[in-house]
Amino acid sequence: MTVPKFILRFDDVTPQMAWSRFNPFDELSLDLDLPLLVGVVPNCLDPTLVVEPAHEAFWDTVRGWAGRGWCIAQHGYTHQYVTPDAGILRLASRSELAGLSYEEQFFKLQAGKQILLDQGVWQPVFMAPSHSFDAVTLRALADLDFKYLTDGCGVYPYAMGRLTAVPQLFASALHFGFGVYSICLHVNTLSETDIERIIGFVRKNRSRFISFEEAASVKSALPGVATAMRFLTSTPLRAMRRLRGLKSHGSALCEVAGER
Repeated sequence: MTVPKFILRFDDVTPQMAWSRFNPFDELSLDLDLPLLVGVVPNCLDPTLVVEPAHEAFWDTVRGWAGRGWCIAQHGYTHQYVTPDAGILRLASRSELAGLSYEEQFFKLQAGKQILLDQGVWQPVFMAPSHSFDAVTLRALADLDFKYLTDGCGVYPYAMGRLTAVPQLFASALHFGFGVYSICLHVNTLSETDIERIIGFVRKNRSRFISFEEAASVKSALPGVATAMRFLTSTPLRAMRRLRGLKSHGSALCEVAGER
């Protein structure tokens, strides 16, 4: 019988993130031999992501993660929002990239990639801040030899431009009973209760957690299911985001496709 598979994804990984909240997940990864997906901001200039004192050995730590089989995704360039463009997915009304010219986007993406290359941690995976990117972003990414995007609707990987999109729907363990799900977490906003709940779920369901590389190769056993699920999840996902915008901020585990 088909069972859902999960990826544990962390956005906004920077030298000044909330390391005290992230360390339990690092320890969990070691204990369970669990590869994580982390979105590293190459040159973070976003003041909202300054939460704790800078981790001086940041790049050494990231290299250590890569050596343990983690997926290191490039999370934008500076994480500064410069346009009100919602991009292809239409999940947020701000973007670091969408709406800019090809030249501007290529410059930012290339600059971010070069930093990760210099640090020896670049992988061909991109994570867009606020899930906002457009067709120009996809073209620039492909021209820079990126292969994967950790975003999209549905529950199975699919082609988006010249890249493979591995969908990201929820910030919790919600699922439809089949497919692959990227649980999107923002460590800076997690409470102690959130952390305990997530870790408890992972420990109980370790066999369902896979690497990003494995997730990118998951396919539907039934023809047409992957396409149908992309259609069925796209509109509700946008509606849930709009509804979320009308409510006060709650637990990070209740967020859908977290925005930071």
